[in-house]
Amino acid sequence: MPDHAAFLRTHSTPLAPDPTGLAPALPTIDGIRCVAFDIYGTLFISGSGDIGHSDAGANERALRDILAAHGIAAPAGDASLTARFTAAIAADHDRSRKSGIDFPEVEIRDIWRELLGDHPDDLIESVAVAYECACNPVWPMPGALDLLTALKDRGLALAIVSNAQFYTPFLFEGLLDRSIDDLGFDPDLSFFSCRFKRAKPSAWLYEQLRDALTAQSIAPEEVLYVGNDALKDIHPAAQTGFRTALFAGDRRSLRLREDHPEPLLPPDAIVTALAQIPTLIP
Repeated sequence: MPDHAAFLRTHSTPLAPDPTGLAPALPTIDGIRCVAFDIYGTLFISGSGDIGHSDAGANERALRDILAAHGIAAPAGDASLTARFTAAIAADHDRSRKSGIDFPEVEIRDIWRELLGDHPDDLIESVAVAYECACNPVWPMPGALDLLTALKDRGLALAIVSNAQFYTPFLFEGLLDRSIDDLGFDPDLSFFSCRFKRAKPSAWLYEQLRDALTAQSIAPEEVLYVGNDALKDIHPAAQTGFRTALFAGDRRSLRLREDHPEPLLPPDAIVTALAQIPTLIP
């Protein structure tokens, strides 16, 4: 099996957050027993702003180089490879919507198989990781490791609700030198969109976390959810009954959604650095 963590480690370069200019709002939030996180734009800087969004021309060049490096002939076709890749994602989304899923997600390995044809699973995964690394560079948000260590040491449950793909957990091992389990994230409380083919802002993922927490006798109001998107993170988490903190530490990924046609539930707190999160929890 390819060492995806090692690849991410050797093919990633440091990024720094771009300050947003927002002022933090740091109230005390009593009774928190679990802290749940978004990943891209919150725990990790996303160079493209979010998973799966960057420049099409650069992506096309990167993809052709990656295929050549892996000994895969570029499949023939009139449209660019990236256009066909995007079209395959859109078609998968359409099929999911017709089956009743409000906000669909893809399993990205299926998309790569559709584009590239019949290749070994390891090769498909290696191409997917290399392409994501080239087109959506990431780096740990300052203070991420210290924050997760501090929360774990305090005995707080750690959870994830994130739009993500199979390679996302390898970011932790590759760039923080800790597996996601070693950092304290409970597998039963970790909900990655690709595993369910449902994406945020659907409330479904948050409801699955709520139900899993109920099984551990943790109530929704005892959960602090941290994310960078007012629509995809804060609103559905608050609807589910969680307390919320908007992470406003990087201009590239902050999504205030001020032009959204319907009012969104506000966050309980606004943090501009991950180090501020423990101060919310007495």
